[in-house]
Amino acid sequence: MSKKASSNTPLKTTCSLSPIVLHKSPAAESPQRNLTGPPRVCRDIIADLYNNIQSWNSLHIKGCSILKQISTLKANEPRLYTSELEEYTNQLDIVVSGLKKNYAIFQLLSSQVEAFSRLPNISEPVFFSLKSAKIFEIFQFICKAYEKEFKVKQCVLENIAHSTSKSEAMFLAAYWTHQLNITDSVTFKIESLLVESNHRSIK
Repeated sequence: MSKKASSNTPLKTTCSLSPIVLHKSPAAESPQRNLTGPPRVCRDIIADLYNNIQSWNSLHIKGCSILKQISTLKANEPRLYTSELEEYTNQLDIVVSGLKKNYAIFQLLSSQVEAFSRLPNISEPVFFSLKSAKIFEIFQFICKAYEKEFKVKQCVLENIAHSTSKSEAMFLAAYWTHQLNITDSVTFKIESLLVESNHRSIK
């Protein structure tokens, strides 16, 4: 039983609200993180999601650097398709091919979590607050955002070399760089999964 909070005003016993009970996370109960069964499966999928996002971020940053070079070329010769421009475009194509693999992994992970949420006899919540259906909902939200962002990357690749002005090239480069579909809400949900599964501790 927790200690009574110090207060000058006694707590009223007629409160109609029920207290919230937080269940202890299986991950927290195992310092070695040797989870078994559904919690281990779910925890591993969340780790795969995080690693895939890290891989995506590395390719995204590489693409930003390439697009900076393309924008510089377009500023000087906006209507010319030079061998140097072709080389940078090929490099960007390689980056987008890498992002396509990340996109496929997002889809795979989402399907794995959906299958996980349908397993019978899952202890709810899986860790300490989220039920399996809610974890699947969060995964869908995150993966859908990256799906939209992948389409942005494809659009930039298809159009940047054919841009006819400096402003158009700069717009496409900014469109890639800012990742408007990866909102603060997406980042928050990613962090919530990491904390929920004890991959990241609350500071």
